[in-house]
Amino acid sequence: MHKYVSRIILVFMVSGIAGTAAGQYITQLGLGNYGPVHSYHVNPSLNAYSSFKWQVNLAGLWANVNNNYLTLRLPYSAYRLPKNVPAQYLSESGNPLFDKNWLTENLNGRPKHVSIASDIYGPSASVKIKSWSVGLITKASAGARVSAMPESLAHAFYKELDSASGAYTRFVSYEQGGFNTINRFTVNGTSNISAGLNLSRSIDMQYNRKLLVGVTVKKVWGLQGFHLHNDGMAVRAVSQDSLVFDPSRLLLVTYGDQVGKGWGTDIGVTYVFNKKDYKRHGEYSKNQTRYFCKLGFSVMDIGKVRYSNARFDEVAITQPTGVNLDGYSHGVPNSGDYQDIADSFMQQFASYRSYTGDFNVGLPTRMVATADFQVRKKIFVGGVITQSLRGRHSQHARYQSFVMVSPRWESRFFEFSLPVMLEYDYRAVRMGASARIGPLYVGTNSLASFLYTRGLRDADIFVGIAFGNLSDFTFRKAARNRKNKLVNFRQACENF
Repeated sequence: MHKYVSRIILVFMVSGIAGTAAGQYITQLGLGNYGPVHSYHVNPSLNAYSSFKWQVNLAGLWANVNNNYLTLRLPYSAYRLPKNVPAQYLSESGNPLFDKNWLTENLNGRPKHVSIASDIYGPSASVKIKSWSVGLITKASAGARVSAMPESLAHAFYKELDSASGAYTRFVSYEQGGFNTINRFTVNGTSNISAGLNLSRSIDMQYNRKLLVGVTVKKVWGLQGFHLHNDGMAVRAVSQDSLVFDPSRLLLVTYGDQVGKGWGTDIGVTYVFNKKDYKRHGEYSKNQTRYFCKLGFSVMDIGKVRYSNARFDEVAITQPTGVNLDGYSHGVPNSGDYQDIADSFMQQFASYRSYTGDFNVGLPTRMVATADFQVRKKIFVGGVITQSLRGRHSQHARYQSFVMVSPRWESRFFEFSLPVMLEYDYRAVRMGASARIGPLYVGTNSLASFLYTRGLRDADIFVGIAFGNLSDFTFRKAARNRKNKLVNFRQACENF
């Protein structure tokens, strides 16, 4: 009986779920003084204070996956992939094998969260014109997330709904009391591309202080996405062979057959602070060669995308409904076809309706507060607080909230930082590392995932290439100096 109870609960919740989606953590680069094109994603005013008169981002990528449920424990280092995998873990054709037993569940009774996200930073540019800065931004974003899935349901999916494998052991059987609840959870997938124009200005103040203001306006085109929302569910076993389902509703919205259209806006302000002239003496004048600190605040991605002709599929139990499992199970005896079981269940006990209409998907609106302190001539310590203004269960696109402290060593040609973060909506402590070497930038916000690859629960990486003020780079200066020396030597020889 317990087998059928759990299957009915699970099938009711997930019948018809199907969809594909893939949907800003280069923050430490954006805080620096040599990354105006990166600062667009932190605060639209920061690029007004940069050591580069111009910069062009050719291409960049950030990708992240994280969860609090499964840990991947490879029997070998992930650095061996794909060419140096031990022979016992290769197929006959020489490809790496994967064993599901390498995945370990984190069963602690808490709701489970999963997030997959990626940003592609397309061609972007920033140019200074006196006190003004003008920029162009292009970006593509995609992400999928599961929010607050009950552990019992996640475990059942992990065991592929197979009762022989213990898929339903996290549910309460009739012998144990027979009362199961599935709290509200959501599954989302969003994707879009955008192009925007940035305008910022640096306003001079006393004592070399500056007020920076900036705004970015973006045109957004929405691509494929979906939103699954479950209101919650309770099932009571009143006997070995009968259940009572409490009222519940499941809504699935799929969209993107027609490209969605919308606009987005970023607004920000930054204050560059220096002490008064008569207080700049001794160590201060040696260390604070740029500023004492930069303090910024921004609201990012204000706006939404409207989709027309979105499809809504709604399944509902409108009143307490009793189900006789013995009679119901004979309708599809031991078929193992969960789609048939779900269809039969909905036809007998639930109402179903499907319709089309408009659907609005908000951009990942968030507040960002930043502080950047100069400690020594080339040593800085930055801090960022990013708080999402979109709820975890909302239908909108969303970046997870985090806090970051990032010490960095910075020069025109080279930059290195070691950020420490409380991320994934303040659930996990992580340490990262990033570097900028000439035009190349690369980094991660989960360094441990690369250093210890035999126990992975999250992974994060970003990489890209951006050029700025090429003639001022050290290697170009050296070449220019050698050329000047050669010219001077030839002129001296001719004069002699």
